[in-house]
Amino acid sequence: MVSPNELVLVCTGRDVARAAGRGFAVLHLCLGITPAGALQRLQLPTAQARCLLGLCDSPRGLAACDPARLAADLTFEARRTGAPGVFADLEHDTPHSHALLAACDAALHEAKIPFYVPLSCGRALPHAVLTASTALSGGSLTAYLAGLRSTYGAARVAAFLQPVSQDLTMPSTSADGTTLTPDEREALLARTGSQPFFSRELCAKYFTYTDDAGRAHFVLYDDLTTIEAKFAQLRACGVPTVFALFPDVSPLLELP
Repeated sequence: MVSPNELVLVCTGRDVARAAGRGFAVLHLCLGITPAGALQRLQLPTAQARCLLGLCDSPRGLAACDPARLAADLTFEARRTGAPGVFADLEHDTPHSHALLAACDAALHEAKIPFYVPLSCGRALPHAVLTASTALSGGSLTAYLAGLRSTYGAARVAAFLQPVSQDLTMPSTSADGTTLTPDEREALLARTGSQPFFSRELCAKYFTYTDDAGRAHFVLYDDLTTIEAKFAQLRACGVPTVFALFPDVSPLLELP
């Protein structure tokens, strides 16, 4: 089982109070950006302690916002609610998002409030904590994290525990394949009679099969055992902050 001081649960709705009430740190995705570029409360921030504020983006809002003004408003909101940190859940990698991230990075650093951003859009920021996904399709998870910590410093690297379930046609020119639901994956295993194996490097399971057209496939996936193994590996690597979507890790938590 995972203790409350080892994980930050990403929640919405009723799950926020439920998880926070059991002592877990929570990332509440409760803030957004209006089409006019203003900070918007999507939900009322929970009154529970240890609740980080999550900021979601929108293309129109990013294009219309004044980065310095929105960063100041975000910092004010974090101070007002006593948030121990802010997470920018930005999906649009654009010059507008870069400008906003830079402004937020400076304002929150000055306010001594930790600022977490996805690794993919935060490499150029001087202060933010870069959040790396564990959903790798190649290489070694330990080596990947070690490289990031060597480049940016141990305190500036966090992890997002994201289960993977991908069907890749080989040879693959991309790390992204066809996403499979657990039921689809189990049906594929039953139909092909494939044998699953565990990859120590990726901390994930995999199997291979050949489709009706003679093409080779590589299926990489997580289940409860590999999620546990990944978390243990993150713990052993000394990653100070690990985020996880509440539904994905709920079997590991002692929540009624």
